Amino acid sequence: MNQPIIYHLHSREQPERIGNKAKNLRALMGIRKIKIPESWVVPWDVYQRYITRDGSISDELHQSILTHLDFSKTYAVRSSSNIEDDSFVSFAGLFKTILHVKGPDNVCQAVLEVWESAQTEIVRLYLDKINSSPDAIQMAVIIQEMVPPVFSGVLFSRNPMTGLSEVVIEGVPGDGTALVQDGVTPERWVSRKGFWVAKPEDPHMPAAVAKKVLDEAQKILKKVSVPIDLEWVYDGRDVNWVQMREITTLRDFHIYSNRISKDMMPGMIHPLIWSINIPLINTVWLGLLEEIVGKLPIQAEDLAKSFYYRSYFNMGAIGEVFTRVGFPSEGLEMMMGLVPKQDGKPAFKPSLKMLPLLPKFLHFIVDKWMFERKIKSGLPPLEKSLGQFTPNPEPGLSFEVQVEEINELYNLVQKVVYFNVVTPILASMYTRMLEQQLAKVDVDLLQFDLFAGLSALDQYNPNLGLAKLREKYDAFFNELSSEGHVFSWDDLQGTTFEDDLDLFIDQFGHLSNNSNNFMAVPWRENRDVVLRMIRDLPLVERDKGARIGFDDLPLKGLRKWMTDLFYRRARKFSYYRDRVSQQYIFGYGLFRPYILRLADGMVSTGWLEDREDIFYLAWDEIKHAVENKEARAWREIIITRKEEMDAYQDIVLPDVIYGDDPPPVFSECLDRLSGTPTSQGYYSGPVKVVNSMDDFQKVAPGDVIVIPYSDVGWTPLFTRAGAVIAESGGLLSHSSIIAREYQIPAVVSVSNCMQLKDLQQISVNGFTGEIVLVEEN
Repeated sequence: MNQPIIYHLHSREQPERIGNKAKNLRALMGIRKIKIPESWVVPWDVYQRYITRDGSISDELHQSILTHLDFSKTYAVRSSSNIEDDSFVSFAGLFKTILHVKGPDNVCQAVLEVWESAQTEIVRLYLDKINSSPDAIQMAVIIQEMVPPVFSGVLFSRNPMTGLSEVVIEGVPGDGTALVQDGVTPERWVSRKGFWVAKPEDPHMPAAVAKKVLDEAQKILKKVSVPIDLEWVYDGRDVNWVQMREITTLRDFHIYSNRISKDMMPGMIHPLIWSINIPLINTVWLGLLEEIVGKLPIQAEDLAKSFYYRSYFNMGAIGEVFTRVGFPSEGLEMMMGLVPKQDGKPAFKPSLKMLPLLPKFLHFIVDKWMFERKIKSGLPPLEKSLGQFTPNPEPGLSFEVQVEEINELYNLVQKVVYFNVVTPILASMYTRMLEQQLAKVDVDLLQFDLFAGLSALDQYNPNLGLAKLREKYDAFFNELSSEGHVFSWDDLQGTTFEDDLDLFIDQFGHLSNNSNNFMAVPWRENRDVVLRMIRDLPLVERDKGARIGFDDLPLKGLRKWMTDLFYRRARKFSYYRDRVSQQYIFGYGLFRPYILRLADGMVSTGWLEDREDIFYLAWDEIKHAVENKEARAWREIIITRKEEMDAYQDIVLPDVIYGDDPPPVFSECLDRLSGTPTSQGYYSGPVKVVNSMDDFQKVAPGDVIVIPYSDVGWTPLFTRAGAVIAESGGLLSHSSIIAREYQIPAVVSVSNCMQLKDLQQISVNGFTGEIVLVEEN
């Protein structure tokens, strides 16, 4: 029995051989209360008969078209192959689409043209690029009723360039031909949390139409779990959805931010510091996240990345945890500073997806509520073990033994890191809960004496020790100081003040100006600095003004019990926070003397020229050399990294970086153009201005092509381009679609770009739309 030539997309007998576009369209049809034009599909086995020269196929196709279609209407005829619009490649714009087709002969001819478009030279070149064969193409064809267009366009459920959680709508009057083929710049509307954050100043499309498109799209977005783009047509009354596809560029797409990390690891970070800190700290953070949501498909190293020796957090990886536990991605973007504060705070929205996580989440809450038990049982043994390490490690040990000692220290410090992450969070949480209880009786936390009688905190406060030493310094050296003599450490030898200072150094000598970078010189190595801090410390009386104590609060019953609970916990965990912090800073700071002892030995053996050179090596490189008893190519590695760090010292980096490639950096004084980014990536190269097809021959591989617009006839030009700049267009313009297919950066709607000169060096940022004029030709 012969298979049908055409199927209605609503048909229950729908075969699997209909291609990805048709499957996506069929999925749309399953969503209630949205409008989809009547649609049919010619499955790809009919295409197979065509390319094998089955002489009867044209007549059968023509007869089926006559049987199924209403020729009082016009149709759009589109490709629906097995390899376009999938999870990895989209083939957007490479296969033929014919609009406004009327009459059986024309529809039949349009289907043949779509089939023929699968065999073009452009498609063959693209298949070569993705290491595929023309034989892999199975071409089904969609025949869809045309909707009389008042406005048409595309909607993206997420920003396709940056991955941000905002809906981007582009629209033009009439049908989408102007958007895709004619190079018309569309009107662009951007919505975040239901509010317009960007819209045209004087739009042709009324705001009410844009809002209707946005509202209707929400019915679809609630049913789809991946970022998508949707093509729509507004007929004057209803929004009709004609295509849906996944935004493939956002697969495994990362966004990095330094808004948080630059406070934790500021400035430039040497390779050795990075190679120890990142696994040391991020392994703990990843473990905590997995306590809540289960195993994550990321490694500790994936949570952060170094750009130009600066630290950036992978907010996309962290954002996955946000969404799993019910927070919207806006919460992540607020952390990044990308969402204005007036947009509100991230709201916790539990969903059915959270149900499998509920046992883990409840266990996490209970475990952290009982965390004091872990501190009491786990911290003292760690304090004892760390006490076996010394700021003055024994010299003369073999490199292998020294590496083992550093690894042992690493394992101990990592256990302290766990306490140092969780305890401050709990201290902050309980203090916040206490603040909320105080607010109910009109008491400000700043007026409240939270630490009344908690003298145990004093042992962790270096300012108290410095103040006491300042008093002794003034009393002991008052006479000589008045004569203008400034004391150094040598002047104090053999005095009782030296004994007091030694006690202070024993207690606080591990402190430095950066407790997360063991390159920083600790106080114990620079006693003159400590002496200067004592001498320069302002004598300020501690605030002993009247504060409100717990017993002064007008509390009764349950409210008193709740306030007392959080009061006691805030005090306890503030003490534990300082105690744990002291152990972390002490333990982490011990890396410095043990690493420098190793470096001194390597200088003696000729592996290093200077002890500080060890900070330009990664810990794995050091361990590998010790294991193989050979420091191969170290000198070249160290010289290269020193030169890089010197060259990058004064550059200014963005707070947010899109993608894994380092962004190009330039002087602020260079001229710039800007437009709408439509294909991701960075590229620098020479300009070639292309006004028409006559200019194609001057474009060399790697040139940045600057064009007024493009249509299908310009496609071969893109095989040579390193990047694309267009004077007009939008996300769905032909130049943008083809640039995304060839994975080259593109920026469109760039005013005055056609005034650029051939061979002028420029840099294109396909994430932000910035174009930097590097030098004049």
